[in-house]
Amino acid sequence: MPLDPFTVNVLVAVTTLAAGVMYLLETMLRHESRAGQIWVLAYLCGMLTVISYLVWKSSPEPLIAIAVGNAALVATVGCLWLGCLRYNGRGLVLAGTIVAVSALAVVALSLLDGTEAGDWAGSLALFTGIAVFAVLGAVESRRGHMGGTPTTAGLTVVLGIVAAYYGVRCAVFAIEGPDGELFRTWFSSSITGTITIVLMIVALVTTTTLRNNSVTPGAGINGNTLQVSPDGVLTRRSFALVMEQQLAFERDPGATIGVIAFRADDLPQIGIAFGSAEQEAVIALCREAVRRYAPSMTPVGEYGLTGIMVAMEAGSAADVRRAANRIQRRMLDDLAERGSAVIPVIGVGIAMADTFGGDVRALLRAAFEAAGRASTSSEASVMIAE
Repeated sequence: MPLDPFTVNVLVAVTTLAAGVMYLLETMLRHESRAGQIWVLAYLCGMLTVISYLVWKSSPEPLIAIAVGNAALVATVGCLWLGCLRYNGRGLVLAGTIVAVSALAVVALSLLDGTEAGDWAGSLALFTGIAVFAVLGAVESRRGHMGGTPTTAGLTVVLGIVAAYYGVRCAVFAIEGPDGELFRTWFSSSITGTITIVLMIVALVTTTTLRNNSVTPGAGINGNTLQVSPDGVLTRRSFALVMEQQLAFERDPGATIGVIAFRADDLPQIGIAFGSAEQEAVIALCREAVRRYAPSMTPVGEYGLTGIMVAMEAGSAADVRRAANRIQRRMLDDLAERGSAVIPVIGVGIAMADTFGGDVRALLRAAFEAAGRASTSSEASVMIAE
């Protein structure tokens, strides 16, 4: 038996306000990355949506409340997309302008529809805006830093479902209107409210996890300037620049470049089970171990949230594999000596320049993917990408 619209509205309101308040409270207690600050805007817009729609239900002249609520809902999904962009280190000027203009356009179109449209004023613009920004958010969540993080898969799936749902909802609304049987059966407020609740819960879990365990690279930084964290680990972009230089230099006959990737995909689960302090301690120890036990003068860089890479010159893949085994073994020994609550599964992948040539992105991606296969393999903890 479907829930009545009033009950659904109450559930959506409670879920949205609870998610927004929780995120805002944590924001006050932590030093935020820029992505986290933008996601705060998404939750604030969500809270404004709830308040506007509650006013709409209780006001004799609800047009302005409907227009504001519609714009805030579009801005909510738009800011989720902007946060993904910022998390991946991309510029926000054009994208932010698009979100702001879209929200204003939804307000204008809702007011233009006027009271004659009733509760559905501005609906076509609303549905279109949500669908477009959900598609953009889903795509961006599979790129860059976010794409290398398994935690973001849930957000990708939910945003994809939202995009498909609102795209079809827009088409059905345009064809048969809100009183059509198909629209009332499959695209009513009850079903929409359920999807909204799922989106808010998944978004809260994902954005909180990403924010708690990363520092987003700043936008607009000179691409030729190397960025190094306080513990001596290069950022992903800087590591790629160093790799390009290494591959460009002439080497001794018989020498090659090998990339070793260390990957611990269960770090987010450690944070959920044992707290962010334990997770951060494990991350710090893993990074320190790679820096300490890697061959001298070899660059060490991060890759996503769960990956650390080493680039070394060697005579063969066997030499690189021996170095990888040594680093992994000593890293696990350090974790055991620390007495960690849990020791993560460390997958190690190797990619050789002889195999992948001068394509730095392909080389790094191959090593990272090989490390992912190694972390789930029962046969070997070190794999060489073919």
